[in-house]
Amino acid sequence: MKTLVTHINPHLDDIAGIWLLKKFHPQFRDAKLEFVSAAHDLAAKEENQGKVFVGTGGGEFDEHKEGLDTCAGTLVYEYLKKEKHIPENEVLRRALDSLTEWNRLIDTGRAPDCQMSEFSVQAFIRNRDNSDKSSEKAVELGIEILERILVVLKRKQESLKDWQSKIEFQSRFGTSYAVISETVDREFCKTQGGLPAGKAGDLFLMYHPKHKGVQFFTPSFEIDLQPIYERVKSLDPEASWFLHQSHHMVICSSSSAPDSKPTKLSFEELIDVAKEL
Repeated sequence: MKTLVTHINPHLDDIAGIWLLKKFHPQFRDAKLEFVSAAHDLAAKEENQGKVFVGTGGGEFDEHKEGLDTCAGTLVYEYLKKEKHIPENEVLRRALDSLTEWNRLIDTGRAPDCQMSEFSVQAFIRNRDNSDKSSEKAVELGIEILERILVVLKRKQESLKDWQSKIEFQSRFGTSYAVISETVDREFCKTQGGLPAGKAGDLFLMYHPKHKGVQFFTPSFEIDLQPIYERVKSLDPEASWFLHQSHHMVICSSSSAPDSKPTKLSFEELIDVAKEL
């Protein structure tokens, strides 16, 4: 069995390196973990085919060398790509690129200050009690978090692909966008519209092709979507239309409400609702 070695109280980039090896390198899938006191030369003495150091020891995956502007996670990722262990999947690759670059900025101190707060991932995975047990728990927690981040980043890449097929049109609410997608959500729309979030003029229509979910959304505090709600309710009164209390969302059917009744209105008809008001 392979062994992955990192230092006591591992950093997020060390955990990322371990996660990447266990996730994508078949020989390390079931590797056990070992924690040592941080050192610059231990790998030269102890590293072999069955024992690999990550983020410490001075080996291939240790960034603590003069002139290196990288981190353990990035070193592992580049190695895995070179050895063709990362699947040739565009969405996955772009998501991993984004994740490893974020991780590198964190580790090299170049991320925005808000990333270094007490509420950040890297802060709460380390409780610094210097024991093997807590270090192993930190790795387990970090891996679970990284897995979930990867899912989020893959969804974003899918959203970007879907967004290329969006329909742009003018309505009484200003510049408006309609998109068919299983992944585009409100947070994504806030970053993709024609105007900054919170400014009047943006309306988004998201249509989920799987469960026929519909959502009209505006990030503007100056827009009231009640007219849309009243119109769709009159056109399809049997559907489970819901006007959010903020009046910024009109929703019909979603993964959170599987028992709701979807609308009979087509994507094109929903666009016409906004156009014709």
